[in-house]
Amino acid sequence: MTSNWSIRRRLFSLWLVMLIIVCGAVYLVTGTIAKKALERGQDNDLNAVAFVILDSMVNAPNGLVFDLPYSAFEVLAYSAPERLFYQVALNDKFLAGYDDLPKSAENTSKVSFRTALYRGEETRFVYASKPIKFGSGEKIWVIIGQTSGSYFEFASTIANWIAVTVFAAFCILALWAELSLRHSLKPFAAVEKDLAQRAADDFSPISRNTPTEITRLVTTLNETLGQHQELLRQNRAFIAEATHQIKTPIAAMLTAAEILEREVADHQKEKVHKLIVRARYASKIVTQLLTRASLAYREMLKIRENVNLTQLAESVIRAFDPIAESKEIELSVDAPSRSINIVGDKVALREALVCLVDNAIRHSPILSEVTISVFQGEETVSLIVSDHGTGFTTEPHLSIEASLGKTENRASTGLGLSIVKRVAHYHSADLILSNQPEGGARCGLCFRLS
Repeated sequence: MTSNWSIRRRLFSLWLVMLIIVCGAVYLVTGTIAKKALERGQDNDLNAVAFVILDSMVNAPNGLVFDLPYSAFEVLAYSAPERLFYQVALNDKFLAGYDDLPKSAENTSKVSFRTALYRGEETRFVYASKPIKFGSGEKIWVIIGQTSGSYFEFASTIANWIAVTVFAAFCILALWAELSLRHSLKPFAAVEKDLAQRAADDFSPISRNTPTEITRLVTTLNETLGQHQELLRQNRAFIAEATHQIKTPIAAMLTAAEILEREVADHQKEKVHKLIVRARYASKIVTQLLTRASLAYREMLKIRENVNLTQLAESVIRAFDPIAESKEIELSVDAPSRSINIVGDKVALREALVCLVDNAIRHSPILSEVTISVFQGEETVSLIVSDHGTGFTTEPHLSIEASLGKTENRASTGLGLSIVKRVAHYHSADLILSNQPEGGARCGLCFRLS
């Protein structure tokens, strides 16, 4: 089972998306707030200068007299290095300053502010007025304008610094979240390690202390393990019972047939002999089925040990000596004096070699030879069984299919080659099946050393 997503990566991605959104929002909000705050400060300064100018005006008998307080303009110049514009007017009559300043949209006595584009620059204006004298309808208007470039730049700088600070803070929080997530996922890793270190037939419940969030998962897993443990127990009991119930009547039938062969008339002996052959074949098939089941279980346990192939071949030869002697077939081992070892399942390798030698003896004529060869190449080790029998009458792969019941010739093959093929697959070895030029078959396993 493979997975293309991770809880940790998904949470980190969500953190990253949230970080980008929050940093963007903070930058925009901070920039707006800073701009408004600086604009309010600028408005207060402009308002103060406007009223200083208004207060400096005197309504004399000879007309309106005023002296511009340049010191007030210097205060604005000190607060920000911006350009200043002003205009003094009596109602709609221009008196001093810049005559092209934009007019106020509101013609009231209240102080008003406005931002407008003037001479190519964004400028903040204040509009202030007061009557020439109490109860008079004539008003003195003062307009003060100041460009806002440095204010906007300062607001942008504040927003940038705050955004960088928030970004750094979120990076630290993201790192902390990553570390916290790793620590929080340790119970999952502990459960995974516990299961990985178990034997294939170990279905005991997980007794590790787990957090509340995964207790239900562990409980469900323990229930599943318990079900598999009970299923394995029942399968073992069934196989043992089936083996006893099948092999016992077959053995009894074989014994009875052998006794019957000696007692029946000569013209009936051939039929009884066929019965004996069939009984022996049935016994052999049952044994091979049990062997396949045993090998499957050992594969699940992943049993590995150091195997001396020369000693293994000699032990199989000794086991087959009585059978070979009865057929007058010579068994031999062709191996170097030094030991040749591989890492694998000794029991499985022995069963495969037994199947190969049994097939070789069964298909070899009287007074022939069966040889087990063990030799090592530069990158491979081979275990080969050679005979001088009939060889393969069809393609070798068809013989394997026959042993698996995929051809009509199943009755004459047994499960030997399929067992050998399974052992070869488990050991990542190549299965060698071929006919010899001088007659006979050459079967075995080729193991890669790398």
